[in-house]
Amino acid sequence: MKPLPITPDRTVAAVRDQQQRFMRWPDALLQSRTEQLRTKIKSEQRHAPPPANSRFWQRWWQPTASDAMIEAHGLMAEAVRRTTGKLFYDVQLQAGWILSSGSIAEMQTGEGKTLTTGLPVFWQALAGRGCHVSTVNEYLARRDFETLQPSFDLLGLTVGHIDSKMGVAEKQQAYRCDITYGPGYEFGFDFLRDQIALRSAPRRKLGMEYLAHLRGESVEQKNALIGRRLAFAVIDEADSVLIDEATTPLILSGQETSPRVGGSQIEAYFAADRIAQQLQPEEDYRVASIDRSIELTPTGWFRIHQHFAQSPQLRLARAWSCYVDNALRARQILCRDVDYVVRNGSVEIVDQNTGRIHPDRSWRNGLHQAVQVKERVAVVAEQQTQARITRQRFISQYDAICGLTGTAQAAADELKDFYRLSVVSIPTHRPCHRIGLPSRYFSNLRSKQASIVAEIRARHAHGAPMLVGTRTIAESRSISAALHSCGVPHRTLNGVQDESEADLIALAGQPGSVTIATNMAGRGTDIGLSDASRRRGGLHVIATEHHPCSRVDRQLIGRGARQGDPGSYQFFVSAEDELFDQTPQLAESIAARCEGAPDAQHDFSSQITRLQNDLEHQAYQRRAQLNRADQWLDRVLETVAKEAV
Repeated sequence: MKPLPITPDRTVAAVRDQQQRFMRWPDALLQSRTEQLRTKIKSEQRHAPPPANSRFWQRWWQPTASDAMIEAHGLMAEAVRRTTGKLFYDVQLQAGWILSSGSIAEMQTGEGKTLTTGLPVFWQALAGRGCHVSTVNEYLARRDFETLQPSFDLLGLTVGHIDSKMGVAEKQQAYRCDITYGPGYEFGFDFLRDQIALRSAPRRKLGMEYLAHLRGESVEQKNALIGRRLAFAVIDEADSVLIDEATTPLILSGQETSPRVGGSQIEAYFAADRIAQQLQPEEDYRVASIDRSIELTPTGWFRIHQHFAQSPQLRLARAWSCYVDNALRARQILCRDVDYVVRNGSVEIVDQNTGRIHPDRSWRNGLHQAVQVKERVAVVAEQQTQARITRQRFISQYDAICGLTGTAQAAADELKDFYRLSVVSIPTHRPCHRIGLPSRYFSNLRSKQASIVAEIRARHAHGAPMLVGTRTIAESRSISAALHSCGVPHRTLNGVQDESEADLIALAGQPGSVTIATNMAGRGTDIGLSDASRRRGGLHVIATEHHPCSRVDRQLIGRGARQGDPGSYQFFVSAEDELFDQTPQLAESIAARCEGAPDAQHDFSSQITRLQNDLEHQAYQRRAQLNRADQWLDRVLETVAKEAV
C-alpha cells in the first residue's frame, strides 16, 4: 500500500464536516451507513485484480484512499463522541489518516494514541478480513479494548480481545470478530500454534476441501485453528516492536513429561558448575563483552575434557563443552536483578528492552538450568522447542500494517528498508515546555548514586514530583534502599505487567511523589499532574544512565511535560556505566576529569551521542543480516516448492 499524500488541513476539515453531518443522525442510521460502507468495500475487494507483486505487505487488496475513508473517519469520530464524550484533536485526525494509509505516525506520548487507533481500525475492519490491534502487554490491550468497545458496538462492528489466560474457544471467538485487541506476542504464539496444527493435520487429497465446501460441510482442519488469516495490524510502540525486538524470537515451548530433571542429568549441570568455578579467566576462557559470549582457550578445553574423562557416569544431552559454556555464562555474564530475578524459588527472565519480568520465558539449550544451579533453586526439565519465529518474520505474515510511536524518526530509514513503511511526524496538540538540564558526570557509580539521592531529597523537600528511570532492577533496588535510609517515601516498579503498575505510575505526577521505574515500566499509562505539581515545575525525570539506543532515552524523558504541561529531565552519567564497557578510553576520560570533583560541569554529550550512533549501527547490521537470512530462506522454500510441483 502506497502512503497517501499528506494534506492535513483539507483532511481534518473534511472529517469534521462529515462528523457534523452525522451528529444529526440517530444511532440506527449510523449503523445502517456503516453497513453500506462495508458492502461497498467488499464489492471493491471482490472485483480487485490480483497483485502483480505478492511480496511482503503488498500481497492482497487493501481499501484505497477515497471519500469513503473520510466518511469512515467521520463515523468513528461521532461514535467516540457519543460513547466517551471526547472530541478528536486535529492532530489525532491527522495521525488517523496517516495510519489508515499504511504508514507509521510519530505521535508524542500523551497525545491520545488509544482513541487515534480507532480511526484506522474501523476503516480496515470494514473489509471484513479481521484487524488486529497489537499492544506491548495484556493490561494495555484490555484497557484499549474496553475504551473503544462501546464505539465499535454503536457502529455495528464486533470486537474482542485475547490474553494468555484464555482457552482455545474464547480465543477463536475473539479472532472471528471484526477487530481483535491483544498483546503482540500472544498473536505470534497463536500463529505458531496454528502452524503446528496445520503440520500435524492429516493430508487431504487434492480437491477434497473444495468438494466439502460445495456440499456445505465444515472443514475440521480450519475449525481447529485458533486464528485466521493475518490481514491487517495496528502496532503500538512500533519502533520497539519492529526494530528493538525484531531479532528476538517468539518460541513456543513444551516441557518434558516430568517437570523435574533426573538425577543423572542434574549431576551434569552441577558438575559443569563446579568446573566453571575452577576455570581461570584469560588462562582458560575469555569473555567477549560485545556479544556477551564465552571463548574457551586450548588450556580450558583440555581441563574441562580431563574433568569429563574422570566422570564417566555423567549422562549428557549435548556436548560436554556446552554444559561448561552455559555454566560460565551463568556465572560470568548473566547477572541477578539485571538479566533475571529469583522469585518464589524460581528464575524469571527480565526483558532487556522493556525491563519487564517474564515468568513464562526460559533460556534454551540448558542455559536456564545452569542459572538455576548457580542460584541453588529447584532445577526443572528443559523446555522443548515446538516452533519459533522472529518477530520480524511474523510481522511479514500480515498483508498490511501501520503503527504509532513517539520515537520513529530516528529509525525511519530502517523502517523504510525492512518494512516499506514511511514515517510521518505529527505535531503536538499543545506546545511542548520540556526543559533539559545539563547532564552530570561522575568517576564511579558510588558517587553518582549519592548525587542522585541528594537531588531527590532536595526536590522532594520542595514538593516536586519525580520519576527516576533505572536500567536494571538491581539499580532500582539500590536507590530504593538509599532513599529508605534517608526517610524519603517512594514507590518502586520492577516491571510486573498488571493494573497495579499502571495505577502506581499514574500517581507519579502528584506533589512530592517519588517513583522509581525500571526502564519503561508503566509505559503507555498517562501521568497526570495536579495544579500543585504544575506550580512546582511539573514532573522531573531523572535518568540514572544512558541507554545504548538513544530512542529509549527519549522515550524515558518523554514521560514528562505532556500536553503542554511543564516538566524537566536530567541525565546522571558514571564512568562505570555499562554503556562504556566497549569504549574504555571514554570511560577513562570521564573518570580522570571527574575524579575528586564530581560536581564540576563537564560535557561529554557529543562523545556519548557518537557512541550511541555506533552501537545503533551495529545493531542495525545484525538486524540486516537476519533479514537477509530470512530472504534467503524464502527463496530456498520457493525453489523447493516449485521443484515439488
